[in-house]
Amino acid sequence: MKTAISQNKKYIKSFSKGQITVPKEFRDILGLGDVFWLKLYIAQNKIIAEPAQETNSSKEYAQKILDIKGTWFSVKDWKGVRRDVEKRLRA
Repeated sequence: MKTAISQNKKYIKSFSKGQITVPKEFRDILGLGDVFWLKLYIAQNKIIAEPAQETNSSKEYAQKILDIKGTWFSVKDWKGVRRDVEKRLRA
């Protein structure tokens, strides 16, 4: 059962350049893996961090990646990444 984050309190120290680690307990409560994106903003002089997006499964996320269109990859890079994602979807 997930518990509310407000009931959990942790004090963490930043690494160099302000990097922090989100405790595993918090990631578990939010359903985040080891790699994720956070949306950070300041509200009422507090740093607020929210998951940038929710995905139900790695296959759903992989499908979203396959649907992205753009010109920032070379065709060779794009084909390699697409092959890797398709291979993971078949697994």
